[in-house]
Parts: sequence; structure tokens; C-alpha cells
Amino acid sequence: MGPTQGKELSPQMRDRVLKLFARFDVDGSKSIEKSETIKYWKSNFAKLNTEELFKSVDTDNSGTISEEEWLNFWTSVLRSGHTEEEISDELESIESGSSWVKFENLDKKKE
Repeated sequence: MGPTQGKELSPQMRDRVLKLFARFDVDGSKSIEKSETIKYWKSNFAKLNTEELFKSVDTDNSGTISEEEWLNFWTSVLRSGHTEEEISDELESIESGSSWVKFENLDKKKE
């Protein structure tokens, strides 16, 4: 097991990640639909951002993102070598309406 395996989000970062999830999940269904992310971004890039988000996070290709998929995604970002500070910066960027950023070299293996 490598040094990044087994790393978990801190409780504070987990809360932060879930708060952003809730901003997307406007109907409170505990899953994010594409229509919700398109409304969230509201820009010309809303569809592109949505496609990139779902490609990265919707691991079962169900067309919705569950809280578990969302947490797993951000945990995999941490495990791929990004710091919580970098994740925090990215969350802040998304919260302010900036585009979804693709993280490279994420381990897509199921645990």
C-alpha cells in the first residue's frame, strides 16, 4: 500500500465537500442530477462543466451523483497526491461559479 492509500478527508474537509454537494443538490434528494448542475453554473459552459463533472464523479454512470460518489471522488483527489489546501482552493473556485477542473492521474479503481 503506497503512502497515499488509506488517506481520508479530514472531518472539516468532508463537511466542506458535503456543503458544496448540497449547493448542487437543490431539491435535497441526496443526489445530483445534470439539470441541477446546469442550473448551478448558468453560463455558456454549464453543459461542458456538467459533462466533465459527471465523467469524473458518476462512477456507476447512472446519470446522477450520489453523496457517496461525491465523497469518493474528493477522497481519490486527496489520495492521488493533492493536498487538502489544494482541494479547498478548488472547492472555493467551484463555489464562486468557476469551471469544473479535471484532476489528472486519479486512481479509478474500486476499493
